[in-house]
Amino acid sequence: MDLFRPTELGIYCKNILLASGVDADCAQAVVEVLLDADLTGVSTHGVSRMSIYMERLAKGLVSKRNNIKIEREGPSSVVIDAGNTLGAPSARFAMETCIKKAAETGCCFATVKRSNHFGTAAFYTKLAAKQGMIGFACTNLTGKIAPFGSADPFLGTNPISVAVPSNGKPVVLDMTPSVAALGKLILAQKLGQSIPLGWALDRDGKPTTDPAEGRKGSLIPIGGPKGSGIAIMVEILSGILSGAGCAPQLHDLYEFDAPQGVGHFMGAIDISHFLALDVFKTAVSDMIVQIKGLRKAEGVSEILMPGERGLTCAEANAQNGIQLPDSVYQELLDLGRPYGLSL
Repeated sequence: MDLFRPTELGIYCKNILLASGVDADCAQAVVEVLLDADLTGVSTHGVSRMSIYMERLAKGLVSKRNNIKIEREGPSSVVIDAGNTLGAPSARFAMETCIKKAAETGCCFATVKRSNHFGTAAFYTKLAAKQGMIGFACTNLTGKIAPFGSADPFLGTNPISVAVPSNGKPVVLDMTPSVAALGKLILAQKLGQSIPLGWALDRDGKPTTDPAEGRKGSLIPIGGPKGSGIAIMVEILSGILSGAGCAPQLHDLYEFDAPQGVGHFMGAIDISHFLALDVFKTAVSDMIVQIKGLRKAEGVSEILMPGERGLTCAEANAQNGIQLPDSVYQELLDLGRPYGLSL
């Protein structure tokens, strides 16, 4: 594995996208989302996704243009049609619109339809937290989780994120309602690795350590009916409310029959409309101190807040560089070669 400076890696990936004909603003949004994932240690959603993005672009399944349009809006709401634009610029536009409107009205929520894979949900909620707001983001995907009590996959892995500012690092929840994110199975398969028991079931409903078989079967929801319930609610917000449709009506990122057509639901809450921002941030910071000061469970060296490990990882990776597996590095080289680009 080699280390790469984030700036160097970002420029290379952006140049690949630009050389292929992708709109400049869209290319920049994609690169920022992918790099943020690698910086925070979520390599499953980092530049390792460049290969599948480029393949879908080349097959005409994702638009290289920026087709994002607001269909209608109110003081605290916005309905967006992504027009099959790349997921990252579509989701970013939605969150930035929510932030702008929330500054005026106190809160704003947006639905997005006809979009694509948008990377990590935390990237967008952190945009709100940086502006002194609470950010919320979720998205639906093709059916990979069997609802509790069912043997058939129906629900997407449907990630959900909430980010809250403090006087220090924000508190950032970013989770899927499955025991493991689908991206972990994808990366394990790419690296020729097995997965732990308890992550997935094969097509016959039996536990498996083979990521390929797990991708053909279903992922296991966290906490049984609790994880299943979260996935259902995200499906309603991202799929039904947006008009994108439920998981069975969507298309898989790794299949090439049609555009994905996924939906997003995003929002921003301007804290200052409810409580003085400095008072809120101080209260959150005090709570963090209290939690970290609690008696530690056996074997625990530090009590971590949601997102803390990733934010700490980002600081180290920004300074030391991003480590790429050899297989991902080779993929990036292969993507740049037709355009005379080298990393």
